[in-house]
Amino acid sequence: MLQKLGTKLQVHLSQLGVQKLKKITFPNVVDDPDENEIIQLGEIMRDLDKDGTLLDGVIITSQSRVTK
Repeated sequence: MLQKLGTKLQVHLSQLGVQKLKKITFPNVVDDPDENEIIQLGEIMRDLDKDGTLLDGVIITSQSRVTK
């Protein structure tokens, strides 16, 4: 049996002169989120960060459990 556990988003931001990406996680988002809305969320987080911050991307992670 396949049991849906949840979906999370992780926004990756890059800053000029900094090698390490800044990661912001949003747990428990809706299943199958809309691609445009995901990009909008990333852009909002970029705009709220320091000047010179760039949106590197957003990772969607869906977890399910398989049992007998």
